[in-house]
Amino acid sequence: MLKKMEQGALIVAGVCIITLGLMITLTVVTRNLFGWGVTDDVVIVRELMVGAVFLPLAYVTADYSHITIEFLFKRLGKHTKLWMLAIGSLISLLILLPLVFAAWKGFFHAASSGAYFFSQLDLPEWPGRFAFFAGAALFIIRLTIIFVADFRAAICGNTDYLAQRSDAAYDTIEEG
Repeated sequence: MLKKMEQGALIVAGVCIITLGLMITLTVVTRNLFGWGVTDDVVIVRELMVGAVFLPLAYVTADYSHITIEFLFKRLGKHTKLWMLAIGSLISLLILLPLVFAAWKGFFHAASSGAYFFSQLDLPEWPGRFAFFAGAALFIIRLTIIFVADFRAAICGNTDYLAQRSDAAYDTIEEG
């Protein structure tokens, strides 16, 4: 189920990117040819960027496709590598957990208060806040699953897991 949600978020992020491209192109063309731009283009582009950046985080994390620097990691022993992965996952989780709570608070406030952007269209704030919260929440859920798997592998000394976890060519961790 989580994988399907991550893939759905990835598709929505792709739609956000395509819409961003169309929106920017339309704005540039209308300004240069007709002397007017798309109404609230800056607000719309800013909100689409939130979806484009945050919604695919869980998918990228599940695929272990983040940018990594491995020159020191490759020099460590296998058991040390397992513990480094577990500690790194825990630190990431602890650092990013407040982000989810802040995202929820921002979404809840925008939705419950009916907040909107003061612009020509008076667009509501909650869709962008929801995209931020949804992306961050999926990211934390996936990161928690990875941390549990990393910690379990470190305790058990499972070096086979190390090959799976540290090589991007391997499939992602399966839930339960």
